[in-house]
Amino acid sequence: MIPQKYIDLLKELGFKHADVLDFEYSQIDGNPPKPVCVVIKDLFTGITTKEWLIDKKFKYPHPIQQTLFICHWAVAEVSCLIELGIEKPRAVFDTFIEEKKLFNGWHTGFSLLDACERHGIKGVMSEDKKEWWRQTIIKNYPNYTKEDQTGIINYCEEDVINSEKLFVSQLNLLTSKEKNFHKIISQACFHGKAMGYCAQVEANGIPIDHKLFKDFTANFDKIKKLEIEEINKICNVFEGDTFSQSKFETFLKEENLYDKWPKTEKSRRPKTDDRTFYRFQHNPKIFALKNALFIIGSQKLKGYQLGEDNRSRSRLNMFGQLTGRTNVSTATNPFGAPRFMRTFIHPDEDSAIAYLDFKAQEPNVMAALSQDKTMLAAVNSPDPYMYVAKFVNAVPQDAARKDFEKEREMYKVSYLAIAYEQTPYGLSAKLGVPLANATFIHANIKEAFNDYGRWIKGLKANAGRRGYFETKYGWKYHFNDTNKLNPKRLSNFPIQANGGEVLRMAMIDVMEGGFDKNVSMTVHDALLLHLPIKNLDANIEKIKTLMEKASEKVIGRKITVDTKIIKGHYEQEKEHKEKWNTLYQKYLTVKECTDNGQ
Repeated sequence: MIPQKYIDLLKELGFKHADVLDFEYSQIDGNPPKPVCVVIKDLFTGITTKEWLIDKKFKYPHPIQQTLFICHWAVAEVSCLIELGIEKPRAVFDTFIEEKKLFNGWHTGFSLLDACERHGIKGVMSEDKKEWWRQTIIKNYPNYTKEDQTGIINYCEEDVINSEKLFVSQLNLLTSKEKNFHKIISQACFHGKAMGYCAQVEANGIPIDHKLFKDFTANFDKIKKLEIEEINKICNVFEGDTFSQSKFETFLKEENLYDKWPKTEKSRRPKTDDRTFYRFQHNPKIFALKNALFIIGSQKLKGYQLGEDNRSRSRLNMFGQLTGRTNVSTATNPFGAPRFMRTFIHPDEDSAIAYLDFKAQEPNVMAALSQDKTMLAAVNSPDPYMYVAKFVNAVPQDAARKDFEKEREMYKVSYLAIAYEQTPYGLSAKLGVPLANATFIHANIKEAFNDYGRWIKGLKANAGRRGYFETKYGWKYHFNDTNKLNPKRLSNFPIQANGGEVLRMAMIDVMEGGFDKNVSMTVHDALLLHLPIKNLDANIEKIKTLMEKASEKVIGRKITVDTKIIKGHYEQEKEHKEKWNTLYQKYLTVKECTDNGQ
C-alpha cells in the first residue's frame, strides 16, 4: 500500500519500523482507559499484529524508540500504551493533526471518517456503525462473546487500514508542497509527540478535594435557590428558578439604565452577555447580579469527571482551536470552568501544586516576532504595561504601580486589544470609557507600536499571497475570502499560534526533564504540576529553567516564568476569591440547615 519511496525515506531518517496502530478500549469518565484489543501494521514489512488484551500481558513487538507511530488522535493510543505499562513513543505521526494542518480554516470535521471522505478513501464504516461498535465495547466490557471479539478486532483493523491510506494520501499532499521530507516528518513528530504526551497529562490528572466537591455538588441546587432568593431582594429578576427578561427590563428602567443598555439586533431586548454586564458593573446592583448569574450558571460544573483516585480527568483537546491553542471542556475541566471553582483543586498530603506561567507571554511573542523597539523595551522592563503607560505619558515617569493600578490595567487591556486590531469603538466597550478617550488611547499605542504595525501588515500580505499563516513548526491556518475580511482573526493567529507552540515545547521539555508524572494540566500560557514537598524549591527552579529555554527554542527569546505555590486549596485572585467566599458561605448555610433537618 505505502509507496516504496516513503519507506526508503523513513528508513533514511533512522526508523526501523513504521507502525500504524489502533486500540479499542472501554473507559468510564474520570478514569484511565481499559484496553480491549490492538491492531498494529508494520508498513516496512506489511506484517499485521492482532492482540486481544483483556486478562493478557502485552509486550510491544518493536523497539519503541526506533519506531514511527502512525495513528489518528494519538492521545487515545498513547493512553492505552501508558495503561499497559509501555514506554511512551517519541516519534508520532498523528493523522488527525496533519489533517488539521492541511485544512485548518478551510474545513471543519477532522475525525477519521471525515478525513477519509475528504481524501476520497472508499469503504469506510459509517458513523452510525462505528458508534454501535463503540457502545458495544463500553456496555459489554469485559464479558464479550466470541462474535463480539471477532467484530471488535475487525472494526479495529478497519481503522488501521484506513489510517494507512490516509497517511499515504497526506504524505502525497505534504510532499507536493514541501520537498524537504525530513522537515515534514520532524514537524509532524513535534506535534504528534505533544499529542502523545497529553495522554500522560490526562493520566496524571488534577488532584481534587473530593469530599468537599461531592458534598458541595450534593447541595448545589439548594445553594442556587438561596442565591436566587438573595439576588431577587436586590434586583427582582427571577421568576421562580428562571431568569425573567421582562423583570430584567423593569429593573433596568428603575435604575435608569434601560436607554443606555445595549439591545439585541432582532428582538431589541436588553443583552445579557458577560461583556455587557462588565461595562455596567460600576453599578453595585449590576455587579451583584453579574456575580449571581455567574454562580447560578455554574450548575453545569456538576459534570466534573472524577476518577476512583479522586483525580479530575477530561480531554485536554490540544489543537482544539484554529490557532492550535488547547480547547478544554467548560463543563468537565477545572480550568475550563469558572475560575472561582478552581478552589476544589487540592494537592495530596506531603505535596504541593505549582502553577508556572510565562510572564506576559503574548507581549513577549509579539516583541520577539516583530522586533518592535518599543515592545522590546516594554517586555525588557519590570512591568510592560506600566512602561507603555509611561511611554505615551499617560502616567508620570516616576509612577508606581500601586498608585496607578487603574491606568495600568487600562493600558494592559489596550496593549493587547490594539495589537489585535481592536477598533476605537471596540476598545471603548472593552474599557468602559467614552469613545473619545478610547480613540486617544488607540492612537497613542498605534504610534508607539509602529514597527509592529508594519510587521503584521507585511506578514498578512505575505500570507495573503500564499493563502495561509504558518508557525516555525508547521501549524497552519488557511483562509478564504471570508476569513480575509476578519482583520482581528488574521492579526490574532500569529501571536496565539506561536504562543501555543511555546507551551507545547515547554510541556515536552519539562516532562522529558524528569517531571513526566507531575504535569497535571496545561493552561493557555502555564503548566500546572503536582509535586512532592521534598526538594520543592530545587525542582521549581529546574522546571522554570526548562520552560524558559523552551521559549528561546521557539521564538528566539527567553520568556521569564512566574511561580505560584499552593499547599492547600487552589488560591484565587481577589475577584474570584470573593466569588468563591460568597458561594462558600451559602454552602455552609445550606449545609447547616441540611444537617439540622431543615
